[in-house]
Amino acid sequence: MSHSKFRKKGQSLYIDNRNPSAKKYINICTLCGRRWYSPAIEEEDFISNLEHKAIYDELTKMLHSALALDAYGRCSDCANKQDK
Repeated sequence: MSHSKFRKKGQSLYIDNRNPSAKKYINICTLCGRRWYSPAIEEEDFISNLEHKAIYDELTKMLHSALALDAYGRCSDCANKQDK
C-alpha cells in the first residue's frame, strides 16, 4: 500500500519523519492559516549542501510558492485587509 494514502495533501513523509527541522522554513499566516515556504530557501547559497537541496525540493513540491510574513506573522493580503 502506498504511503501517500496515509498523508493529507500538503504533508510530506520526508519533513515529518526524516527531517523535522525543515519545518522552520514553512511560513504560516496567523490570520488565514495559509502555508508557504520561506523565501530564504530560494537564495543561491541555501542549496550548497545535499540536506538543504532535499529541503528545497520537498518544500517547492509541497507548497508551490514563497511568501514572506510581516512582524506580526501575517501574509501581505491579510495585512492589507487588517490595516484598512
